[in-house]
Amino acid sequence: MSVFNGIKRYSAGFVFLFVLLSFGCVLAFLLSSEREVTFESCKKLGLPILELSTNKKKEITSKEDYVKGEFTLTDPSVVLTGKCKVRGHGNSTWKTTFTNKKPYLLKLDREANLLGMPGARKWILMANSCDRSMLRNFYAEHLTHNVWDKMRWNPQSKFITLFINGKYRGLYSVTEKVEVEKSRVEFEGEGFLAEIDSHGGRPYSFSSPTGLRFHIRSPKSTEENYKKWAEKITELENILYSENWLKEDGYKKYFDMDSFVDWYLLSEFSKNYDAKFYNSVFMNYDYSQDKLFMGPAWDHDIAFGNSGESSTGSNSYNSLVSNSAWIQMFKVFDFSKNSTMPSNEEGFLINQSSWYHRLFNDADFVNAVEKRWLETRLELKSSIDWLKEQGELLNSAGELNDSVWHIIGSAIWPRAPGYRDRKTYKSEVKYLTDWCEQRFEWMDSIFYQKKFANN
Repeated sequence: MSVFNGIKRYSAGFVFLFVLLSFGCVLAFLLSSEREVTFESCKKLGLPILELSTNKKKEITSKEDYVKGEFTLTDPSVVLTGKCKVRGHGNSTWKTTFTNKKPYLLKLDREANLLGMPGARKWILMANSCDRSMLRNFYAEHLTHNVWDKMRWNPQSKFITLFINGKYRGLYSVTEKVEVEKSRVEFEGEGFLAEIDSHGGRPYSFSSPTGLRFHIRSPKSTEENYKKWAEKITELENILYSENWLKEDGYKKYFDMDSFVDWYLLSEFSKNYDAKFYNSVFMNYDYSQDKLFMGPAWDHDIAFGNSGESSTGSNSYNSLVSNSAWIQMFKVFDFSKNSTMPSNEEGFLINQSSWYHRLFNDADFVNAVEKRWLETRLELKSSIDWLKEQGELLNSAGELNDSVWHIIGSAIWPRAPGYRDRKTYKSEVKYLTDWCEQRFEWMDSIFYQKKFANN
């Protein structure tokens, strides 16, 4: 009995010690995240500084309810001020408990041009807290404007240092909001923006015939219009999967090929797990052209090797081998030896997903993808050098951000391979750029080698 009591006392002491250590770790994190970083010290970073001051220093704790306040944007010689309101933004990035660094939606009282971007009232303050390099979204945007630029519109971002109520909040980016609005997604007449997204809580949601979860994201409208737009998406999906989909009145009459090709190449090159028609997949329909356009491209923070999620099993390619279009395109590709893991530099991911699996049954679409790769491969290769330069420019800001939020080397999600061994911002940038270089070489070996194999 005394031995049993001793074990109980030992166990209780161990539990108490464990709780004490856990509390100490949490307290240390909270204290470090409150460390004093001054406005003057951040000037040395060379980035614009955005200061938000909420009324009565009220905390921003909701995605639904705005907090009113004022803003000052210093860039670095031009100072812009005004009234605004702020609320939370995002889905998993807002709900997550692994970091207090949250994204926000900034709504200005008056339209303004921020940091050289076209004027608007709504802007996203991206925390990039799932991306230890904080460059992935920025790089994807660069690719949509400089390499795969045939989508109708894609957002831009500018990096800033953010202060809220005098407190340093870290390295953020001011990003154009994806919405139907002047200088963003525009239509001459009627049009709408739809999104495939697994999250709920949207103004109007519906499921397509193949079970895709769609939301009508913009513009705000009537229930009657929402239903009409949902019916249009359903009609287009039915055409894509119909027996006559390759005929004159088939999908190519209604799908804008250029945007579908460029969106695919960006998503496949980045191996964006969300782009498997899972989350943040946008498309817009223009009634004046009777066309569905893919894009804008959005949400690449878990792309470019920043995920260990597996999309398919080891036999995922077997169903594709019998397809004539695939055989034509991939004579140099051994389907059985290439993984689809998003963190791996090799293997395909997006062309097996939903609509794109169907599109890759069309030899015309396959050839369009191949042709576009050959047109853009040199610009893509050069863009990786540009990415390295951005990492060097952000190094000091990235290190300062991490001195507060402790993301680098930590076990927070997502856990890209080797994350524990990377202890500096530079090492995270190197991981990203190395991954992109190897990804380029693998994809180029498929598309470029095929060109010579057929000659």
